[in-house]
Amino acid sequence: MDTEKVTDRKVELEKEDGHALHKRLSQVDPEMAAKLHPHDKRKVARSLQVFEETGISHSEFLHRQHSEEGGGPLGGPLKFPNLCILWLHADQTGPGPSVPPVYGLEVSDVSKWEESVLEPALEIVQSFIQGHKPVAAPVKMPCNEMENKRSYHMCDLCDRIIIGDREWAAHIKSKSHLHQLKKRRRLDSDAVTAIENQSISPDCDKELKEKGSPEQNEKELKSSV
Repeated sequence: MDTEKVTDRKVELEKEDGHALHKRLSQVDPEMAAKLHPHDKRKVARSLQVFEETGISHSEFLHRQHSEEGGGPLGGPLKFPNLCILWLHADQTGPGPSVPPVYGLEVSDVSKWEESVLEPALEIVQSFIQGHKPVAAPVKMPCNEMENKRSYHMCDLCDRIIIGDREWAAHIKSKSHLHQLKKRRRLDSDAVTAIENQSISPDCDKELKEKGSPEQNEKELKSSV
């Protein structure tokens, strides 16, 4: 008997149009749809897959995970105890709150990899395995707890959907947005100028003089009678 091939539903969904998928998700899980960009078909398809296979919306599924003991804003309880993170220094913002300790490893000089990276990393990991506090101090990561990574923004000027406070702040400072803003202001200025020119044009004044004021027209009508 031939074994029936099991098709990954998520793969099937990703073949469909992104906007159509997002519209379907907004009908069954509006909360999650508001957090995902229509172009992010992978995540949209995953949320639809969760709903189709469990009958529970993806957002509700995550809420239940977060409410479990040991859960938090980033997800459900951690799978393993005594966790830590080894953070290779880079020019980017660190992880948010509710994460294990983060330890920095300097990688500027790769010729000193063993003494600067490998040995400190092994020492930190060994300390966690043995239940001891590492000699190295964890890195204090800057984090804005008020930042919403899933906020929904619609830029009517650029006709784009932006997800996340940081992404929105970057978008309104981007060259493309500023170009559209400058273009819109120029069009608005031209429209105002055209209206002003039309209101004071000689042809318009001549037409008004020929028609006369309402009082003049009334006097002329009475005199003719």
